[in-house]
Amino acid sequence: MSSENANYVVKINTALSNKPFFVKITDPNMTVSRIFSEAISTLRNTGRPLESDQLNQLFEHHQIFNSGKTVEKGELFKDLSTTKQSINEQNITMVELDLVSSHSGGN
Repeated sequence: MSSENANYVVKINTALSNKPFFVKITDPNMTVSRIFSEAISTLRNTGRPLESDQLNQLFEHHQIFNSGKTVEKGELFKDLSTTKQSINEQNITMVELDLVSSHSGGN
């Protein structure tokens, strides 16, 4: 097994569900918007239209955070804060995105 075969995964956390969405992508140059549209499309195409619509609504109306920082929809996967893991001898590069309706800052 080659460690050069990179696997890119996006974990999307929402306030409405304690079960995150996981999206596998092939290109680290994908934008956040494209990642979400692929996730929404995958849910719709796998017979989960309600979850698809819910994720679409959340994406449209919520702020996106990555490691506590606001993310713009045009940012690239590769520019976000990642964690690396090895699962079953496969190297995974993961980005965790949180959809938040409102964010109150603190000191």
